Amino acid sequence: MLGYFVIGICIFLLIAVIYVSAKPISMGIEARRNNKENVSDNNFETEDNFLDKEQDVNQYKTNLSDEIAKLNELKNQGILSHEEYEKAKNKLLD
Repeated sequence: MLGYFVIGICIFLLIAVIYVSAKPISMGIEARRNNKENVSDNNFETEDNFLDKEQDVNQYKTNLSDEIAKLNELKNQGILSHEEYEKAKNKLLD
């Protein structure tokens, strides 16, 4: 009889431990899932930002080369002197 009582207490304690530990374990699993989702979202944002910056740099280079070409055209037409052309070009490049 005493053996059944001890086994009953052990089973009760085992169920109590499982019940108490189940919530923190599930919270940890959920936190890990959320962390993985956030990391993958951040990777997409980083790639998008990189592409946006690359496009901005390419557009800046295109605009810069267009401006230098316009300055060169003005210099060739005699509207700008060589010194004025160099000053304007250096201003654009800086």
